Formats: sequence, C-alpha cells, structure tokens
Amino acid sequence: MEQIGIDLQFLENGPARAGAGMIDYGSLPGASRNPEDREARAYDFGRMTGRRPDAVAIPESAEDVAGIVRWAARENCPIAIRGGGHSQGGQTLADRGLVLDTARLDRVHSPGPELVRVEGGARWGKVVDTLFGTRRLPRVLADHGELTVGGTLSAGGVGTTSHRYGVQIGQVEQLEVVTGTGELVRCSSTRDKDLFDAVRGGQGQFGIITQAWLRLRAAGERFRRHELLYRDFDRFMDDFERIVAEDRFDHLRTETRLHEREIVLHAAVEYDDKPEDERVLEGLGHDEIVRIWDTPKIGRAGMYPGWGFGSLNHHPWRDWFLPWEAFRTLLAQPWLDPRWLPKRPWSWTGSYAIRTEAIDAPLFMRPRGERIVSYSVLAVLGQYQYEQAGELASRLREVDRTLAGLGGKSYLSGGVGYGRGQWEQHYNGMLEQGIRWKREFDPQQVFQGNGMPFGSGPVATGR
Repeated sequence: MEQIGIDLQFLENGPARAGAGMIDYGSLPGASRNPEDREARAYDFGRMTGRRPDAVAIPESAEDVAGIVRWAARENCPIAIRGGGHSQGGQTLADRGLVLDTARLDRVHSPGPELVRVEGGARWGKVVDTLFGTRRLPRVLADHGELTVGGTLSAGGVGTTSHRYGVQIGQVEQLEVVTGTGELVRCSSTRDKDLFDAVRGGQGQFGIITQAWLRLRAAGERFRRHELLYRDFDRFMDDFERIVAEDRFDHLRTETRLHEREIVLHAAVEYDDKPEDERVLEGLGHDEIVRIWDTPKIGRAGMYPGWGFGSLNHHPWRDWFLPWEAFRTLLAQPWLDPRWLPKRPWSWTGSYAIRTEAIDAPLFMRPRGERIVSYSVLAVLGQYQYEQAGELASRLREVDRTLAGLGGKSYLSGGVGYGRGQWEQHYNGMLEQGIRWKREFDPQQVFQGNGMPFGSGPVATGR
C-alpha cells in the first residue's frame, strides 16, 4: 500500500498476505522480532511514512540472502530491501512482512586497475575510503557517503562527474543478484542480459544486488573547487553550456538559492602538481568567487556532510530529469515559490548536468538528447514539523505535473504516488516489459511493490 504524504499512524501488525499468525518467522534463522529492531527500520530518510515490519533479517552473505528469499517465497511473506534506508517514499519499508537489511553485506574488495568489486550493502563513503591512495575512483560517485551501492544502482545514481560519465548504472561491468526465486545469478550485458537490464534502475523489484563490479577512472592527487556566484541567470546559463561543452571541469554541481535569487556553480578540478585557476576560470562571467576550496580527499570532497541527514528530520524531496534545452526555463522557476521552502541551509535546490551516451538501462527513464539536466528540491524540517512537510510534499506533486509538461521524468528516489496512466506515461512503452520481467524474476511477488507498477497490486492491474 503506497502511503502519500505524512502518515505517522502504523497499520496493525500482522502478516501482510497470509492469515494472522500463519507466517512462521521462527523458521527463518537469525530473524529478529525484537521491537527495537523493528522500530529502527520503521522509517526511511524521508520520514514521511511509517511502516513497522513484522520481523528483520540481516544476512551476512549472498548465500544468506538467497536462503531468506527462498524462505519468503515458501511462506508467502513480502520482503522490503533496506540498505541505507535513504529513500524518501517508503520504498525500503515493509508494510508488515520482513525487512531484509543489507548492512552486513558491506565488503569492498581489493581493486584492479579497471574495476572494483563491492557488496551491495557497502556505503559509497566506505568505497571511497577503501580506494584512498590508489589514485582510482568509481566513475560516478553518490553525493552522500551513507548511500549504499545496491541502493543507488537500483535507482540510477547521479553525481558531480555525471556531465562526463552519465549515471552509475551505466558504469557497471556486471552484477551478482538474488532473484525472487532465491536463485543467485551473475549477470552483465552479455550474460543474463534481461536480468541485468531489469535490476539496474529497477527499484529493487526484480532482485537484490549482492555484488557489483564498478568501472574505475584515474583520480588526481588533489581536489580544487571554485564556488562561483551568479546573479544573472542567463549569463550563468551561457557559462554553464560553454564549460560543459568544453569539458573544462572534472566536477560540476549547481545550487539555486531561491530566496536570494542567485546561483552558485560548484566547479572543481583534480590536479597533481599545480592548480590552474586562470585557465579554468578564463572568460567566465560570474559576479564573484564565493570561495576556493582545496583538499587531498578527492572522493569525499564531492559528498555532502552528514549533518543535514538526521534520522529525526522530515525530508520532503523530489528529483527530476529535464531536457537540456529546458534548463533556461527551469532556472526561471515560476512554479516554485520560495515561501514554500525553509531558508538555507535547511533547503537545497540544485542540478547536475548528465551525459546520456553511456546510459543503457531500459527502465531508467529520461528525456531524449545527448545531455540532460537533473533538478532536485530538498527540505530539512524538524521532527515536529510534519504538517509543514506534508504541505511541501503536496506542493512538489504539483511541480511534478508542470515539469512533466516540459518533457521531464521523475527520478524515482521519492514516493511519486503515480496511478496507472501516469506510470504508462513515465515508462514510455516499457511498462509492459517491466511487468513481464517481474513475472519472470519474481513470480511470487516476494519483493514488496511499495507503489511501483510491476507487481500484482492495484497500480499494476489498473484497478
């Protein structure tokens, strides 16, 4: 059951699909029904929805995961997969049933020159820390270190190098996946390709990612970020189009400060011997340099600090992808009233430039074109501000309709609350293929849908 907006009232606990008392959690080794364990997994990062599971399982290996899934299929018990719990729409929560927490599947193996093998529950921050000193990094990193590899690969994965490399799911060599039948499968673009295509960007509906082989790139010795402030949006857009076309910077991210009517461009280079500020800033029309920041911590430098991600805060948050040519219109933002949002630093509105050439995952929906741009609105509201959070979430659903009219696609990191017609529009003919893959890889609907259209619930059947 998809629950939109604020819902702090839990459903009565009990088996979700079997009759009361019919799921024998005692037959699942290691499953916990401890109230504290269940309560700790009753909210996600958005903290907009509460769903308390019947039980929690924390596997330590891919074989453990496969055994849990086989057990769930026999018991007719739905599973919600939880990594960092960083979803905003309840995707990692179980409406009763079982939460499978991947926290202990967090090993990062010794990298080679081209690839690193990482377990699905590993945080991106741990991946970066393990690789520190090797002069190698994944081509696209998450912008928050507590996100898990399996979680972002199930959604898409955008970062400060997306203007060069696209999204994370386009930079995966192969995956190890546990399907809904409990089968452990190695898949890639040349081996079990349908599963590979279904899982990347599949929102956890077709399999659990237990290992990923990520492509690496060479990294510099140091990271130097220039924070450039613009008050003229057209002048900013002229510069932005130019530096993206020239591939002038190694890292790019924009921050639109709605209350101040200004834009800050975060543009960084990696270097070894000497920074070249004059070259990278040549010809740009910024109004001022806010600051220049230099550090040897290259991977961590592009990640946000953890202070704004408190577990008790409410985070109404939506992300979209827009056609590149709509970016100028996007920056005018006639549909987003600053009065809806708290002031900095308690809200963030930003964008990434994204190159689409390497994006080959068919369920990752995006506008057409060589380049697209992301657009994100995030608010941080205190634990007692749930009414304000619910109001903002409703406003963002209105924004969604406007951006869809500009050719945009929702990034499925939050609870979109779509019905059948909206899902058909979103997936552009891929909806039926997704339903077929669901029947093939998860025939007993083990992986809980949480509002996605591929399962057997009302959204999928059109009721």
